[in-house]
Amino acid sequence: MLKRYFESSLLKLALIGILLYVSVALGSLWLQHARNEPDLGSQQPSVTKQAAAEAAVRFVRERFSLSPDYRTSTLFQSHTERSGYLQKEQLLDDYLKRFADYPIDYFEVEINDPASRTTYYIDVNFTNLHILGWNAYTSPSAKQQTVASGSADTRALIEQTIKEQGYSIGEFTRLEQTPQDRRSEGVWGAEIIYESIDKKIGESTLQLQLAVAGGKVVSFHPAFSIPASFAEWQEKQNDNASFMTRISMGVSLIMAVAAFIIVIRYRKEITFRRGLFMTFVFLAIYIGNNFNMVPAFRTMHSEGPSQWEAMFNLWFLNVFIALMAVSVYFSFLSGRYMWQRLGWVTWPVWKDATFGHQMAVATSRGYLLCLFILGIQQSLFFVAGEYFDVWAVNDPSDSVLNMAAPAFFPLMAWAAAISEEAVYRLFGIAFFMKLTRNRFAAVLLPSMIWALSHTQYPIYPVYTRFIEVTIIGIIFGYAFLKYGFLTVMLAHAAMDSILMGLSLLDSGSTAITAVGLFYIVLPALIGWAVAWLHRTIGPGRRIVSPELNG
Repeated sequence: MLKRYFESSLLKLALIGILLYVSVALGSLWLQHARNEPDLGSQQPSVTKQAAAEAAVRFVRERFSLSPDYRTSTLFQSHTERSGYLQKEQLLDDYLKRFADYPIDYFEVEINDPASRTTYYIDVNFTNLHILGWNAYTSPSAKQQTVASGSADTRALIEQTIKEQGYSIGEFTRLEQTPQDRRSEGVWGAEIIYESIDKKIGESTLQLQLAVAGGKVVSFHPAFSIPASFAEWQEKQNDNASFMTRISMGVSLIMAVAAFIIVIRYRKEITFRRGLFMTFVFLAIYIGNNFNMVPAFRTMHSEGPSQWEAMFNLWFLNVFIALMAVSVYFSFLSGRYMWQRLGWVTWPVWKDATFGHQMAVATSRGYLLCLFILGIQQSLFFVAGEYFDVWAVNDPSDSVLNMAAPAFFPLMAWAAAISEEAVYRLFGIAFFMKLTRNRFAAVLLPSMIWALSHTQYPIYPVYTRFIEVTIIGIIFGYAFLKYGFLTVMLAHAAMDSILMGLSLLDSGSTAITAVGLFYIVLPALIGWAVAWLHRTIGPGRRIVSPELNG
């Protein structure tokens, strides 16, 4: 009975994947213990966003003023440049031990006061509600004149603020200007900088960055200087990632145009309803996720209220995704047609008598393939981190802590699986097979194009993500050629669902943890439910023991 659903080769690969995954997990824990590394899990928030907002409101009321109709929003933020420098120089563990009072990750509370047309950004320690720093931005039409930073009154105000924040002015020296061999962490509004005499790590030194306006300190941030050498290296890495992403987008656009031309040329031979439902699912999930990501869009704010910038990003992305959905749809149509001309139907449809059976088989195969790929991926991450100094930073714009409904996030696994398998496997392999007449090149080239689009994730050096995703793409490519579209789509959905589901497990919420566990098995539930439904009410109800068309 099991032979109908599983193949010994896939079972062996899945077992290898499980062994690799468990071995890497246990090996990482052992190395962390052996090196006496701090538990990074302790850096998760231990206070609620509401509590952080209340602490920020109390602070603003005490130091500034606040009208009754203020509005607040709380975001997760991270000092990504600081984190990157510390990891690149292998100083992060030492930093976490010595400078726990200067967390890399924190809550940022935005308070908008329409009466005074002032926006406050208050940095709050998400473990003890301590106020780390702040910015107060007043609309230019209502903004007061800036007080000269060199006046006696201003100097006294600054020194008083530094003392109130728990620092001794005698432990700092005032900088007339930022040294050319360093740069700040990008805190806007800083006009006055005091540098610590002894609080240093590597080439980075603690600084107090302040700005004064209207007789008040409107900006205060403890920050660490970023060596110019690291800043230049990271900027070059980001430029390389942007260049690789542009290559991927450019070639993908060429592929989309080619798919459109094929559809137009052979329109009389193409069934236009094929792929339409899956394209709609992709579009609905992605647009829903864009709305879910509005808080994350707000993390990329400038001085004033973040809402309008976030709305612009939202609608720009929605238009882009709508155009992308058109590309996905034409990839479905042209890819299926090109394979049909070669005598292969890449996925069954509902009216096929064996659809339910093949869906069940594809679901089982997909999970086995997924387990193998997860083991390969974790092994690649381990080798890269241990032997090639690869590291990653938290990205607030992509964090579940900055989502309106974190429980919605893992549904993106289906959007990614549908679109990427349609474009880079179903159509991509057929397209490059036509161009190169070489099976390996036809699998490799779309895998590389797919991988290039993943290089803007905050993983450094950026080329490592290209290598990792290319390897995974090759596995997906050969699996597609052997098992068809449904298997690789479900494998991709299962893999991303597991990874995204696991990201919800440390949320601190029992309900969200349960949702994370649910998403891990959701692709299987959907695949088997569709198979059961087809056997119950579809043509498959008449099939007692179908033979697998492999």
